[in-house]
Formats: sequence, structure tokens, C-alpha cells
Amino acid sequence: MLNIELMNIVFIQLPLLDHGYNYIAGNMANAPATLQAFCLSNYRTKINAVQLPQAIQNFGSDPIIVDSILQYEPTHVAFTCYLWNVERSLAIAQKIKALTPDVTILFGGPEIQFQAHILQKHHPQIDLFIIGEGEFFFQHYLQNTHHQFLHTINGNKVFIQPAGAYVPIHKMVEPYTKGYLQPMYDGSLSVEIIRGCPFTCNYCLYSKNTSKVRSLHPETIASIIHKAKKDNIQEIYLLAPTFNQSKHFTNYCNALIQSNNTIPLHTEIRADRIIKETIALLKKAGFHSFEVGLQTMNQACLQHIGRKTNAHKELEGIMQLKDAGFTLQIGIIPGLPTDTPDSFMKTIDTLLDYGLGNEIELYPLMVLPGTALYDEALQHNATFMQQPPYYFIEGFNFSKQDLHTINAYFEDTTGFVFNPPYVPSCIINTHGMLTAGAYINLTQGSDPKHALNHMQTSHFIFYLLCDSSTQIDIALQTILTHCDVHTMLYSVVCIYNDILDDSAIANTLRATTSNTFYYRMMHFQDTYDRLPVRIFQLFETLKPFLLAQKLYSCINPILLLTPENYTRLKQKDIAYPFPIVIQKGFARQCIQWLKEQYSDSIELVSFQDEADQEYVYTSMGIAYSKPVSFKTLLL
Repeated sequence: MLNIELMNIVFIQLPLLDHGYNYIAGNMANAPATLQAFCLSNYRTKINAVQLPQAIQNFGSDPIIVDSILQYEPTHVAFTCYLWNVERSLAIAQKIKALTPDVTILFGGPEIQFQAHILQKHHPQIDLFIIGEGEFFFQHYLQNTHHQFLHTINGNKVFIQPAGAYVPIHKMVEPYTKGYLQPMYDGSLSVEIIRGCPFTCNYCLYSKNTSKVRSLHPETIASIIHKAKKDNIQEIYLLAPTFNQSKHFTNYCNALIQSNNTIPLHTEIRADRIIKETIALLKKAGFHSFEVGLQTMNQACLQHIGRKTNAHKELEGIMQLKDAGFTLQIGIIPGLPTDTPDSFMKTIDTLLDYGLGNEIELYPLMVLPGTALYDEALQHNATFMQQPPYYFIEGFNFSKQDLHTINAYFEDTTGFVFNPPYVPSCIINTHGMLTAGAYINLTQGSDPKHALNHMQTSHFIFYLLCDSSTQIDIALQTILTHCDVHTMLYSVVCIYNDILDDSAIANTLRATTSNTFYYRMMHFQDTYDRLPVRIFQLFETLKPFLLAQKLYSCINPILLLTPENYTRLKQKDIAYPFPIVIQKGFARQCIQWLKEQYSDSIELVSFQDEADQEYVYTSMGIAYSKPVSFKTLLL
């Protein structure tokens, strides 16, 4: 038996990090919530289970996350691992083990596979890896019958769910209606209504992990809608691999209609079988948007990768959905085996010819361990990353240059930007939940090292007020020497009005380049966008700012929009948009100009005042939310 009277477990699922927190809303903690609900509903006398609070999980620094976990005095900490968070999860697990060696660390989730990078070496700080569904593991672990499923892989103890062994649907628990799944800060909610996929696309891991399809009862969906209305949910994402292919599709739609659903719904569908009756049903049910995985228009390629669909039928269905007023996200992937660069370019051109330029989303091919594509890539000596995110580099019929050309062509023809522009916040608050930045007055001898023990967010901003480039050089060396660039991100905002030595700073930054997940994730981007530390310079006057725009390659120049600069800008013939910071109190005077110049690029506008930001966003019809209050340390 387990030597624990009552298991006290903390569930955690870390987000994908970037400098602008653009992916936080996508960190839908369904797995932790589902497992917490399952454990407490079925084994309450044996376990106490909590989830790490959203604000800490999504925005907290590594030390803050560790401290927060240990405050629960856990016997177990369970990490849900995806390719984007497994390395950071490992780093945090190491810190937990160093402080509390008796805590049992569990690693599960989609990234834990036989061929996954993490299992290729021994990790003594992880007590148990889980391959398979969490409910199946906890069902046996809590009854002490898990030993029969234990194996050893490269020194790691691994629990492996046998093929064909599943937790029955009546024991699975829908977490939202039970109060365990919280909506995201933007008011959106994701609920899993179908688990398992009957299809066997060779690049996808999902069907291999969960081929048996299990579906919630339509009455449960009605209960979800009823609660969501009370909770004022703004949008619901129904997690289902192919919603309209489910045998319960009609019953689900009818349940939504009968519940008088008024909340916009989003899900994934196959478009090859769309007919007028289907569209009418989806409309009545409350669906507003869909994801459609087209992948390519090359029919031979679709057959080769096991995607049993007709590309032209998919396109016909897509057009019917668009004409009916649905918002669409059409995914395509370059590099698939038997596809070719010319054929893939034709896929893009065909979609453009049909007026779908705003709907296409280009995804990099990932050669995921455990998939048939992984085996095929090895067989054909294709080049791909051996660590997450497992990007395909070249092979099959595609060279590196081919992929670069496709990406560039896609950006030029659709206006899609792979790496959204980012301008750091310049709002200096001294009160808030988490310390997200430090305002350091270098002109008075303040030392950036004094901020190191106060970094409470996964992305931290250093504001450097200075009157010489030497001060910046010394401060930057201090930051790069003492900050953890492996699992956290940083922005440095130099408040200085003269031109800096961009090439020298570039050399300093390049010296910090290391094989981090963030660096690999940004593989297809410019060198300086791949680095964990990004440098900005805030100019108070227009002339040096315009010069910096021409000279800099590493440093990102930003203009402080003051009344004086605003007047000068209106007198010049300048190409917009470019990064700006609205001076505190000036938003109302320049709102019409902002609407004219930045309506499609609000991400390039930063603020010194929170009230100004809320006013501008509201005036421009842009959703404004404040998921957590940040504060700035003054040094």
C-alpha cells in the first residue's frame, strides 16, 4: 500500500511563454481540472486535490510557482506535460525536489511518450512518468494496483496504460459543472465533450493515445450551457476532434437548441460532409466559428498521411460555411511527405483565389515522437528537431529554403504575421499581486542586482533610466549574468534619448544564445526575436527615434507620443505603424489619430497609464481585460 494516509496532490499545467503573454488564454487547464474532479468524485476519502491558481500558474516566475506549490504541503505534485512546457516543468520539479525530497513528482500528459525526448535520459527527480490517460492511472494508483503497469525506460519508472484499457464513461467526471474548471480571464471556457479520435492521421498523436471515442451525454452539454449562462461566459470552445463526425452530432445540436443557448460556440469540424441541413443545425445551436484542418490540397498527400477526406469536397464545405457567416480558421501544413513545394504553393493560391486569405493559418510541421510520421522521417533521413517542439527542418521533398520561401510567400499574400509585434507595457504601478518589473534609476547608481530577488513573473521587465551608454552596457551585463534565461523571459527598456551601439549590444545578446525551448520554438524567426532577452529603447524626441529606426537591427526603438512629437508626426510623411508609448494623460487628445493609424495594429501601442489604455481599447472596440494586477519595483 502507499505509505500515505491521505494523498495531498497539487495539479499544475504551465503555459506556453512569450514576451507578450499572447498564449495564456490558450492554456486551458482541462486536464488538471478533469483529474481533480475524477479523484475527488471517486476517491474523496483517499485524496485531497487542488489546482494551482490560474494567476500563479500562468504568470508566475519559477520561484513563485515553487513557493505556491509548497504552501499546500503536498505529498504529490502532478504536472500535465505538453511539448511547450515539459522543459520548464522539469526545472520546477527539480527545485521542488531540492527543497522537499519526500514529495512525489508525477509527469503525465501528451508529451510523455515512449520516444519523447524527456524519456531518453534518466531524470531521478521525477518519481513516475505516466503514459496514458490520467483517470486510468489514478484509478489504479489510489487503489494500489498500479504496480502491474510499471516499466523502466532509461532508468525512469514509467506507468503504461495498456492498449484497449480505458476508464468507462460513467466514471469520468465533467469538471465545469462540478465546479472544478474555471473560465479563462477573458471569459472564455473550454469543455471536453468528446475524447478520442477514430481517424489515424500519421502526423497526429491524439488518435494513437485515445483511439476509443467516448462522448458526454447530451444532457451534460445542456447542463454546461445552463451553468455558463449563470457564469456570464463569453465564448465556449467545445473540445472534440471532429464535432460533426460524432454519432451524437444531431443530439448535441438539439440539446444546445433546447437549452436556448446564446453563448458563441467554437469547435473543430471536417468540412467535406457539410450540407445545408448541417449548417442550419449549427446556426441554431449557437456556433459562430470553426477550425478546419485542411492541411493541403494535394489529394495524394492526404491519402499518404491517412487523412481520409476529399480536398475539393473540404473546400466546397469551407465555402458554404463562410457564405453562411461563420468565422473560420483553416489550417495548412507545409512539408508533409509526398507533398511538394509547388503543390503546396498551389494550395495557398487556391485558397486565396477563393477569397480565404484572412482565414488561412500556416502551421509548422512537427515530427512528434510516437507518430507514424516520426518513423517515416527517420526512414527517409529527414531532418527535424530531436527536442520539443520537434519542428521539421528539411527532407521528403522540401529544403530549408523551400520552407522559408513558403513562409515568406504566405506572409506577403495574406498579411499574416508569424511573430506578432510586441511592445512592453510602460505602466508603472507600485501596487499589485505580482512584481512584473523594476524601474532602475541608473543615473543615481541603482543596481539591477537588487531586483533579482523580486522577480515574480515569468516575463520580467527592466526599465533602465540612464544618461550614458556605459550605464546601459554595465546593467545589461549584470542582467544577462544573473538572470535565468532557460525557463524565463525578459525585456529591457532603455530610457535614453541618444543612439546606442546596436552592434555591440547585439554581440552581447548573441553570447547568451542557448538551446532553450523558446529559442527552438522561434526557429523560423529573426535571430533577435529568438532570444529570451529583448532590448527596447524609449525615445522622448522624434529625430533620434527616426534615426534609430534606420540604424538598429537588435534594439527595438519606441517613440514616446507626447503632444510635441504628435504635432511633428502630423507634419511629416512617415510610414505607419511603428511602436509608440502614449504619454500619461494624452490618450484622449490623440484617439482619432490612433483609430486612423493603429486600428489594425493596436499591439504596437503601449501606455504609461492604465486608465488611458482602457479608454483607448474601449474607444476602438477592442476587448480590454486585466487578468492579474502587476506592480513595479522602484530602485
